[in-house]
Amino acid sequence: MEGKMKSVGRRLRPLVFAVSVGFFLPPPPGAQEQAVSGGPEEQPAHLRLRKTPLKTREHRGKTVEGEERIIKQGDSLWHILIREKGLSEKRFNRYLVIISSLNPRLKKPNILQVGQTIFIPVRPDEILGIDISSAEGGAGKTKVYRVRRGDYLYKILREQFGLQEKKEIRSAFEQVKELNPGKKDWNLLFIGEAILFSGTGKAPAIPALEPEKPVGLDYGRNLPAQENLQLLEQVMTALGNELHRGGEEVVPLREGTIRIDRDYYPIVRNPKIDQKVILDTAGKIPPSLRSKLEAPGSATPVVSMKKGDSLHDAVSSLLSGLGYRSLLPDRPVEIHDGGVGLQVKGEWMVATPERSGGKEEVIIINLTDESSRTPDYLRDYLSLKGMNLKEILLPSLALPALPSPIGGQPQPAENQIENWPRDRGALIDSLLKSYGIAFSSGQQLSVPLREGIRLDTTADRLFEFGGKKIALLFRSVGEEASKALQEREGIRMVELDLQSLSARDLIARLLDLLGEKTAYREHRFPANEGAARDKTVLGISGFLLANRSLLLTDRQVPKGVQRFFADKGLRVVYFQ
Repeated sequence: MEGKMKSVGRRLRPLVFAVSVGFFLPPPPGAQEQAVSGGPEEQPAHLRLRKTPLKTREHRGKTVEGEERIIKQGDSLWHILIREKGLSEKRFNRYLVIISSLNPRLKKPNILQVGQTIFIPVRPDEILGIDISSAEGGAGKTKVYRVRRGDYLYKILREQFGLQEKKEIRSAFEQVKELNPGKKDWNLLFIGEAILFSGTGKAPAIPALEPEKPVGLDYGRNLPAQENLQLLEQVMTALGNELHRGGEEVVPLREGTIRIDRDYYPIVRNPKIDQKVILDTAGKIPPSLRSKLEAPGSATPVVSMKKGDSLHDAVSSLLSGLGYRSLLPDRPVEIHDGGVGLQVKGEWMVATPERSGGKEEVIIINLTDESSRTPDYLRDYLSLKGMNLKEILLPSLALPALPSPIGGQPQPAENQIENWPRDRGALIDSLLKSYGIAFSSGQQLSVPLREGIRLDTTADRLFEFGGKKIALLFRSVGEEASKALQEREGIRMVELDLQSLSARDLIARLLDLLGEKTAYREHRFPANEGAARDKTVLGISGFLLANRSLLLTDRQVPKGVQRFFADKGLRVVYFQ
């Protein structure tokens, strides 16, 4: 491809009319292709563990320190590494490779068993060869704080850093957001989550950070078109267009015929509608000739690129000239399938030219690096729904290939959509079991109501949670009996009318009883990481228990996206 582009810089032959009137244009400058430079290097993370005796294991001939972690209910590697330890989401798949190597008996990293022991390295970024010397921002500059139960950001700033004035707290809040660009929702903090703060205490002096360069949505706006002709050609080719060089392009005009040397002015052609565009890579075609070429009799659009023009604008002009219809740039394309909604954004979003008897095809085009690519299975799913997602990989930002953790071949993650029974009593049992709560059914209870009067009743479910006894009754026993059992036996009575409660309401009541501060609502999960995390977003409604990596939903999840949740380390349960 590079060899083809070198010919663009040759001396321009004259563009000659058949009536012997010549137009002589100065030659375009040599268009040299330039490697794309990436954004600022991501701040490496340093994994901090509780103070437990460190163990060691061998990894590629080197000794690695770490902790042997016993898996509890709700644990997943995503929760342990990203949520709990504060490591980089962008490097999650690379951490999985390390974990698999250090734990050869761990066959499926995305499926953990309760009671299983896993070796977690203390400094995984060092194993990846990433310098962690600046992870703390220098002595005294930053501090890592682990979120505790009941914490929220303003409370942390007041109690841990001594900030009292509203102006100080607002300023510190903005600075903390800059120090933690990967966190989007500051209304939700997870127990054990690592947050980076200024380490100077009162009146924090957090250095200003350069804005993170966008990946996959706005790269083309920051790249000059003349220096990135190879990327431009890749975008055109990905859409099925043809780029012609060599030979002459004959264009009839009213005054005669003009011949254009395609070595100097490549021709981009859309074969589906036989529409072509002249690519003027140096902006040398004069306006007078351009107007003749674009006149109704010729109808050959010209896209001229001047110094400083962005790749985004050049591609947009080409797409328009080739008959593509641009979609609104500020509105993502949406797909709704079953109970899942998928939103996709792109740097270029177009509809293909209409053909007789055919339908428009929606095409989303993005420039991306290796770590921000959308998974193949998700692109295939979008294609089945009539949306074609094209991602052009920026070669200079590609990560080196890593060995697969299992047998040298990539292993698809198993579907993790579980089904809870429709029966309300069995549904309650499934929820209690997911919390590891042992319970008894049909337990006889007897309590004196007053002198000479005793009530004998049955607890449909009886269990202990949080140091308290709780009895679930699927009928009403009255306020007096409930109060007597609470005062005399220390048993909290909870009445649940299974006939009138929907499954959603029943689960909400039980989660509140178990101390979960969550509500049924739509949750949005990005398919990509880094600055491109919002270009493909999956939305689904349900109860999200983030500290357990568990989503309870009554929405059907299409098979084409079930792997998405497994890749996120999220256990999904369907109830009805």
